[in-house]
Amino acid sequence: MFAALAKSVIAHPWRTITVWLVAVGLVIALSPSLSTYTTSNQQAFLPGSFESVKAQNVGNKYFPTQSGATGSIVISRNDDGKLTSTDQQKVQGLVSTLNNDKIPGVSGVKLSSNSLAPDGKVMVGQVAFAGQPGESQVNSAVDTVRSKTTAYLAGTGLKSGLTGNASISVDTTHAYDHANKIITIATVLLIIGLLGIIFRSPLISLLPIVVIGIVHQAAVGLTADLASAFGFQVSNSVASILVVVLFGVGTDYIVFLLFRYRERLRRGASHEEALRFATAKVGVVIASSALTVIGAFAALLLAKLGSLQTLAPALIVAVASMLLTALTLVPALFILLGSRLFWPLGPGQAGQKGVFAREGAFVARHPGLVAGAVVVVLGGLSVAAGGYNPTYNTLSELPASTSSQVAYNTLASAFPPGSLSPTQVYVTSSKPLAQSDLQTLNNNLTKANGVAQVTPPTLSSDSKAALVTVVLKDDPYSNQALDNVKGPVRSAAHSSAPGDQVLVGGQTSTFVDIRAQLRADTKLVFPVAAAIILVILALLLQSVVAPLNLLVGVAVAFAATLGACVLVFLHVMKLSGIDFTLPMTLYLFVVAIGTDYNILMSSRLREEFMNGYSPREATRIAIANDAPTVAAAAIILALTFASLMLAGLDNLAELGFGVFMGILIAGYLMAPVLIPALSTIEGPAFWWPRHARPPQGRRTPATEPEPATAQLA
Repeated sequence: MFAALAKSVIAHPWRTITVWLVAVGLVIALSPSLSTYTTSNQQAFLPGSFESVKAQNVGNKYFPTQSGATGSIVISRNDDGKLTSTDQQKVQGLVSTLNNDKIPGVSGVKLSSNSLAPDGKVMVGQVAFAGQPGESQVNSAVDTVRSKTTAYLAGTGLKSGLTGNASISVDTTHAYDHANKIITIATVLLIIGLLGIIFRSPLISLLPIVVIGIVHQAAVGLTADLASAFGFQVSNSVASILVVVLFGVGTDYIVFLLFRYRERLRRGASHEEALRFATAKVGVVIASSALTVIGAFAALLLAKLGSLQTLAPALIVAVASMLLTALTLVPALFILLGSRLFWPLGPGQAGQKGVFAREGAFVARHPGLVAGAVVVVLGGLSVAAGGYNPTYNTLSELPASTSSQVAYNTLASAFPPGSLSPTQVYVTSSKPLAQSDLQTLNNNLTKANGVAQVTPPTLSSDSKAALVTVVLKDDPYSNQALDNVKGPVRSAAHSSAPGDQVLVGGQTSTFVDIRAQLRADTKLVFPVAAAIILVILALLLQSVVAPLNLLVGVAVAFAATLGACVLVFLHVMKLSGIDFTLPMTLYLFVVAIGTDYNILMSSRLREEFMNGYSPREATRIAIANDAPTVAAAAIILALTFASLMLAGLDNLAELGFGVFMGILIAGYLMAPVLIPALSTIEGPAFWWPRHARPPQGRRTPATEPEPATAQLA
């Protein structure tokens, strides 16, 4: 199939390019903007069966002006001294002005008896927004409140800041937009530079960037089309992840093709014959790699947590688009460029000695020693993975200079940290409620562990619902706060229900439910993704034992990668926790994408074994010829993901470092070292139930392996 496709594309390059450009042009022109379907509201990703979602629905029905996004205007003096009576009057004037301005998206701004901090240095005004965090009207209102507050307090000696879930959502979106620009620029420059070093050709340096850049726009458009058609939203991290996935995976596929193409040219084949052979051979590898990644990402569709489930379509579309591009457009461009592709130095000559030739010979001679050393290194890192500690504090992951973070620091210095995002307890009843009916609930909540204060109950207009606001002692996004809401707070609320139902809502309650669903999704997605990868590998390699070796290897690589993240971020950088989504995304990226290199190496090992070479000789030939490809592709992909560390966001930095480490482990330890060593140790059993072909004299140029290459270029 791949040979026929290669023959057709190479015979009709202009037709291929025209069809491809028309299709991509239509997608880009007709698709809506992905930003329309992007949200930072985590509750939007939870199933409706969770308590926090049910609580939000009650709030929307009975307390619409109090159940929306919240904000805290935090005001203090420039000299950090106590607020004078004049200062306090100025704050009261600010609140009146903001209410009189009737800002669209703002339900109201108020002060309470507790607005002035006990130390007299900070005063807080509460803002109620008409809508949920991330909604366009709320986002606009956040900017308006900030600008009007700054203008009103100008020249008064007072400084202000706005924090709370509404402003955190806005600041998060801005941070991701900024990060996306940095990541894109860094990724492009890295790929251009690395391809230039490896192939020493300006065309090869620039061509992948142009091609993948166009595919990226099409993939973003198709993702928006799917979001529109099926009515879902995606997380605001999707745009950044799409950039590194497409440029990383896309460059991998192009590099795979370039190395095999150049290998044939170095042996004297014509450009057409070399490209046809390379596309047919590597096409199987690329397709298998892409299907492995797509299959692993498809497992996310089984997740009930929307932020994971809706990540799948974007990633599947991206990889599928790049697969089609690598098998059609790229060979068509290569055949049109011909010898100009490798200008000015040409494809070069095959080397007889060098680092990869020596590596191949060493692994072939000492497979047990090599395999043991790799297992010891990865095993040591894997032990550290047991210290993983998740964090749900999305605010702390933003740069320290972020407006919401600065305002929260001021707030937390004078008030209980839970003031940032109070927890709401809703009571509903078929009969009217009285304040006396709620006294037991109020008392129990006040005594609950982790509670700083409880406000008097508020009744709905028909008295059939009540709202009790609870301020926690801890940061509302901290693990301690989540544990307290899940346990003592919910227990106190449920055990003293004065009506038909008591529900605990708010941001902390939302993350309690997200944490529970994430754990359930992890138990489902991990084994399903592994099973899909195993089936694809078995079909590709036509073996039962080899895929099991590969799967166990990448599982160890994942554990080692997570362990490296724990060592760096928890022990070296002293962060309080690692982003709660990291294990899931790391697993998918390292296991799925990292398998690309195992597939490439295993395919070459199988090819040489089926050609009649002994397992030891097949290992030597495969490493000498394909380890340079793996090394080049891995360093490009690893550094591409490492660009996420430049974004200034902790969660992206953790993902970038994690995938960087995972790809290096896969590209420099697993594929070119451990897998060949295991194939040598296990011998023919590695390929069971297939058997090698008996040697039949001298091999033809189409099947004869190239002598050991000396270097990457």
